[in-house]
Amino acid sequence: MSRDIFGPTQPNTGSTARDHLANERTYLAWHRTGISVAALGVAVAKFAPHRGDHAIAAGFILIAAGLLVSAYGTYRYRVISRQIESGVFAPATFAAVVTSSVVTLLALLAVLVLL
Repeated sequence: MSRDIFGPTQPNTGSTARDHLANERTYLAWHRTGISVAALGVAVAKFAPHRGDHAIAAGFILIAAGLLVSAYGTYRYRVISRQIESGVFAPATFAAVVTSSVVTLLALLAVLVLL
């Protein structure tokens, strides 16, 4: 087992085609989640009653969170594609925790702005 910048790697002995298809499904799930969060931001900005600038600010925060989710999904997809081709796999640790923590904090900030 070797190490790279993503942590310990493990041999990838499965089907390459199956692995690429699973990676694509995961990529699409990241995008679907990002689009959903961004759409929630648009809905908050447009339809939050009597909130004015606060609703617009919360909406923009949620849109930024959705874009962050999509950007991380794209980054992760590319990393995994390279790992599949090279025959190794390093699980996501730090980047996944940071991304989900930042998105959670942005969502909480959006809620606080709306209050």
